[in-house]
Amino acid sequence: MGAVFTNQVTASVGYKGDGLRKSFPFGFDVFDAGDVQVSVNGSVVTGGLHIALSSGDTGTGGTVVFETPPASGADIIIARVLKLRRLSAYGAVGSPRGDAIDRDLDYLTAALGDVDRALGGALRLREPDLDQASMTLPMIDAGRALVWNDAGNGLSNGPNATEIAQAEQNAVLASTAANRAEAAVIRSETAQKAFVQNDAGAVLNLDFRSQNLLGWEDERRMPVIDTPTNRSMDIRETGSLVRLSNGARLTLPVASVARNGVRYRVFNGDGTQVDIMAASGDVIKPVCGAADTNLYRLPIRGDVVDVVCDGGKGGANGAEGTNARWFAVPVRESGPIVKLLRTARQDIPAGGAFLIEWDQVIEDSHGLYDSALHGIKDLMPGFYHVDVGVKFPVTDEVVMANLYLERLAGAGTGTGAGTGTGAGAGVWSTHLQSSDITAIGTGAYHTLRLSGVARIDAGGTNGLRVRLIHSDATTRQIGDSSLLTWFHLHRIGG
Repeated sequence: MGAVFTNQVTASVGYKGDGLRKSFPFGFDVFDAGDVQVSVNGSVVTGGLHIALSSGDTGTGGTVVFETPPASGADIIIARVLKLRRLSAYGAVGSPRGDAIDRDLDYLTAALGDVDRALGGALRLREPDLDQASMTLPMIDAGRALVWNDAGNGLSNGPNATEIAQAEQNAVLASTAANRAEAAVIRSETAQKAFVQNDAGAVLNLDFRSQNLLGWEDERRMPVIDTPTNRSMDIRETGSLVRLSNGARLTLPVASVARNGVRYRVFNGDGTQVDIMAASGDVIKPVCGAADTNLYRLPIRGDVVDVVCDGGKGGANGAEGTNARWFAVPVRESGPIVKLLRTARQDIPAGGAFLIEWDQVIEDSHGLYDSALHGIKDLMPGFYHVDVGVKFPVTDEVVMANLYLERLAGAGTGTGAGTGTGAGAGVWSTHLQSSDITAIGTGAYHTLRLSGVARIDAGGTNGLRVRLIHSDATTRQIGDSSLLTWFHLHRIGG
């Protein structure tokens, strides 16, 4: 033969049937008719055709003749498929014939060419990666994708279609949550810029993004100290309103003549046991007639007490006596004090700001709560410490929530339950505001907080109430709880 591959590029040829043509030639070399494979529309055809090979030393080739013409538009592929075999057998004696050796070499060359052609359509490693990884397939696991393993040196079974679809869905949810969080941040920044300090009256320098109180004073210019841990008071902090929480303990300085008249106002910020103790064994004398004690307790959230130092004298020649002590003056004795709770769930629909409706009155020293108003009315003029908490559920979406303390002002002879319309009804306006962004999760709750000092002016009917608004497109619920949704109000000065 001696002419294999001398002028060949491929070992296959394709045609399109026209419904009339029966003969289809091919020009690549084969060794017998069994080396030719014919397929029509992807299916191998073994009957209804005849393969005629050309003869000659320059190459064989041949023609495939169908008994029935292939249909019009049919895909006809004629290809060489060499089977693993030898064409000649060499005996033990005598010299092999040259043409037999040449024919065997032609067959090997053709077979290697077909292998090389087949490898051209297979996945192959690039040259730099040949010694770094293996293309061995893992065990069959139906429906799973093939992925590189974590080491990058082999293939392993990856996710199935359901897991891939779930990952795509999670990616969409994550993208949506990120966009909503970004929008919430923008709304928070806008709210911060739009917030007017005069609207808050008694509260200054609020950081809504982190819900931190940077530094604030009541309207009498009394500094407010937010103290979450144990605190030893300093003489220079006299006149401060001290807010304690997390079971904190406040230690007062030694009672002495030099500190005579020093005064602190202490507020229980979260309802855990708050204790006030005097240094060096100085006793605390409650003005309500209770027994002297070294430890004065504030067990209920919102309890307020003034502690005043009396460095009286009783010793020889005017020296300090044993009657030098601190006096405890509970603010509840001059009131008013109002403590409200929301213990049942309440729907807060989207698209509006809704009043929180209180279903339990824990304490109302002066009968100020108005259930029709869902707030407190007819307050005496002065300054009031406000502490509001709302138990808000955490879901799979970020929510921007705003708490407002609204104040009724400008009323004349109205009933105190005005809505901003009608003669003498007065106008409800934002007095204090707190903004927060909830986290993402399930089965958890986020407590929204609003604390500050509110001002009630003299004259006319007045009132305070709490309103909540959120950014979710669906209705949210205040969680049911006997402790975690509250509205506490204490008068702290005139």
